Order: sequence, then C-alpha cells, then structure tokens
Amino acid sequence: MNISTNHKKPEQFSLLVAGIAWPPETFLARLIKGLIESGISVTLACDRHPGEEWLANPHVHWLNVPGWRGSVPSRLFRLMGMLSSGVVRASGDVRLFKRHIPNEGLRANFQRWYRLLPFIGHRWDMIYFPWNNVAITHLPLFELGMPVIISCRGSQINVVPHDPRRAAIRDGLQLTFEKAAAVHCVSEAIEQESTLYGLDRAKARVIRPAVDPDFFRPAERPFSTPNNPLHIITVGSLIWRKGHEYALSAIRHLVDNNIPVSYEIIGDGPERQRILYAIHDLELTEQVVCNGRLSPSQVRDRLQQADAFLLPSLSEGIANVTLEAMACALPVVSTDCGGMREAITHGREGFIVPTRDANAMAEALITLAKAPEHRRSMGQAGRQRILAQFQLKDQVEQFLDMMMQVTKRASKTK
Repeated sequence: MNISTNHKKPEQFSLLVAGIAWPPETFLARLIKGLIESGISVTLACDRHPGEEWLANPHVHWLNVPGWRGSVPSRLFRLMGMLSSGVVRASGDVRLFKRHIPNEGLRANFQRWYRLLPFIGHRWDMIYFPWNNVAITHLPLFELGMPVIISCRGSQINVVPHDPRRAAIRDGLQLTFEKAAAVHCVSEAIEQESTLYGLDRAKARVIRPAVDPDFFRPAERPFSTPNNPLHIITVGSLIWRKGHEYALSAIRHLVDNNIPVSYEIIGDGPERQRILYAIHDLELTEQVVCNGRLSPSQVRDRLQQADAFLLPSLSEGIANVTLEAMACALPVVSTDCGGMREAITHGREGFIVPTRDANAMAEALITLAKAPEHRRSMGQAGRQRILAQFQLKDQVEQFLDMMMQVTKRASKTK
C-alpha cells in the first residue's frame, strides 16, 4: 500500500522518525526498514550516525540531534550555533517554539532549546514518535503543522504514569493524546490503559508487534526427552519489571522437585548484580547462566537450542521476545501481564500464569518438562499463530494504512 495525496507521488512522501536512540531496538529497526522498502523517504533523528548500511539508501536521511554529552561550555557553544543557524533558516519556527516552551528555569529552558533546535526549518509530511515519553519532551514540534503519530508501549503507559513523582508524565500524555493525529497502541490492553490518560479511541489504532518468521525460525535438532535437562530461556533487560527474581524462584522449585533443568537469561541492565547474587543465594550456579546482551542473530541461535521460553514480567505491552520465541516454535510460559493474552491462548501455545507467582511458573514448566510431545505441539501452534497474526509484512501494511488515513484527514482540513 502506498501513501499519496492528489499532488504527490508515493515515493516523495517524507516521514520524520524522531526521538530514537541509535542503534534502535530490533523491532523498531525492522519496522523502519519495512517503511523504507515501501518507498517512503525516512529521516532518522538521532545523535549517532546511522552508518552507510542505512544511508546508502536514497530514501534514508539523517538529522543530527546532538546528545546531552560533553561539558557545559561545549553544550552552550552547540546551542548558540544551532540557534543562530535556526534564526537564519526559519525565524518563524524560533518564535513559535518560544511561545510553546514553558519557562521552567534556566537549566530546563536550556535543555528544551538544545533538544528542539535541530528540527527548525525542516518540514516533512508526517512525524512519528516511536516512544510516547519522547513525544512529551518534544511537544513544540506538534505546533509546526505536520500531523504526528505516536506509539504507546508497555511500561510507558502501565508503569511510569503510576509513579506519584511523575505527574508531569501524566499531564504530558494527555497533551500528546490531544495533539496527535493518531495513536498507535501495541495491544488492546495498552489502548484501554491509555484511555485513563485522555486517549480518544477514535484516534487509536491497535497494531501489534511483529517478527520476521523467515529470520526467527525453528532449527532442525534432536528432540529432547524427559531424561534430558529442560533448557529454558528468558530474553529481557535486567530491570525490576521483568520479574527475574520470580523466574529464579521457579527454577529453584524445579531443582527441589528433581526436574533436570538449565536456565539461560539473555540481557543486561542495572539489576545484573542483584540477579547474580540471587542465583548464588538460591544455589543455582550450576543451572543458571546470564549471557548478557546478544545480537539478534545470537538471540535467534540461542532460542533455536532451547526447549521452552519463560516470560516472568510484571509489565509488558506484548513482549517482542515472546513472539520471536514462538516463531522459533518454542512453547511459552508467560505471566498474565499487559497484552500477553492477545498473543498466547492458555493451553494452546503455552501457559499463562499470574504475575509474581513462582509456584505457578514452576508447575507450568514441570508440565512441559514431563511432556516433550506437548512441548512440540505447543511450539508448532505458536509458530502457526505468528504466521497467521504477527508477521512483519502485515505490521508494515497496517502502519502504512494508518499513515494513509492520517494523510487523508490532514488534506481535508487544509
């Protein structure tokens, strides 16, 4: 599907992808590449050079948004340079930003101008914020007259706004929902949660995460028996809301019940030392290994060698890593958080267990350990569900359709 208006060729449609780190998350990189392959001209706004792998494509451009690095004098020097060039390029944008940047003190004002000045004088057909929290920090861009789409994902909706110290986030969500032309939600659960902060369902579009099943695919390998250790794998950042301590308690339960098991955790983060201590404290050093952050290819290879996938999270939208595991034909044990029931039917592709319930996790894993054929059938059902509902090409088509609808509405109001 191509995006067009009456006066533009499809390949001329321009999209700004704003507020991303580089390199982007794997799921986001796949989506952006899919949009580029559809013929859209994409500008990547980030503080690191994307590399020739990306910029060799004539449809890809880079807007250098300097990071908050270096000394105060160096940041001040960059700010003055951006401000002077911005005044020359588009003094109207500078005046517009000045009206919409609240006066919150010297440091806050400095940071806002530093963040926004790279965008002055540029125009695109549409702006896309893959992270709604970043959209909040770029609110003046909504005033430039370009339609804006934002994405709502996981903890940014169902965790952060509940922090009583983050009232500004709740207020910011309401403003972005009000000003956005469309709001992408990764699950129906996230859409429902977003309505608590003012999301108009008429603006919302549920487009679930997706994977490339040609990349994440099962591997031919000998099928394990009940006498072999059950090799369980978890992929996720080492942060509190991923629930790793409950997973470790479940593994301890398996060991105590004489279930041969090995458990692999892939990921890194601020809770690493705490998790390593828990492994030692629970006397699981022979069963559990933490592999740190791995590349997508390495993650796929590790998934292909596993028997089951465990998602112990306290909060998710729909976990991309779970979809990757299902594409590799792994049965899944997942906590009942966020939109995970939209990807897994209990008893078909795996098991859904209550959050923070290590015993329920252990019982589900023991069931899988004792029934290899059940593991196989669940894994096959998971792969079929990915092929039917979570393919990358379908996600890209849905994004293009959402963008086309926004473009049509915007053209009618001009």
